[in-house]
Amino acid sequence: MSQESESVTSSVSVYIPILYVAVLLTTLVLFSIAHRRKKLDKLVSMRPIFAENYQKEMYLQLKNATEPKVNDKVLKAALIRRGAEAIRRMIKLKEIQQYVKVLYQKGSIGDDVYESFNLQSKLQELELNELAAEAESYKKGWAQTFFPVCQEVTINEALRRRLNSLDPIKETLKHQLVQT
Repeated sequence: MSQESESVTSSVSVYIPILYVAVLLTTLVLFSIAHRRKKLDKLVSMRPIFAENYQKEMYLQLKNATEPKVNDKVLKAALIRRGAEAIRRMIKLKEIQQYVKVLYQKGSIGDDVYESFNLQSKLQELELNELAAEAESYKKGWAQTFFPVCQEVTINEALRRRLNSLDPIKETLKHQLVQT
């Protein structure tokens, strides 16, 4: 017996693989856009660790003021105040960095708080880089002396706050001594 073998041929259009790849790429692009939007919304909704940076806002307002031309000395002083605030914030972040890591490893704080802390650290580093560029724009090589000056201003402000916090204690001790 002889069997006849019939071959079945199917005609597949060239457009079907192209259509498949197009649908696949479109799906991946849409997923990527949705994922980025979700990630951006999450970053925007995070509560910042620090309050608003008024020194930065003041410096930017002075720098962008056009009607009464602001003196360069005033701009430099505002930049130093902005730098002092940035250094104060960086010091605070460095102080609590170890505690945040330990609390995160133990599970005492969530991913959102840990990510917020890391984001704030990155933002402060960018702020310091921006400050160095601003200092260099005023005078070449000023960034090397700019940060020590800002650090000194930060230390002086901290000492002033501590001394001012002692005044109420001093007054209560005076009243206690007078009453006895």
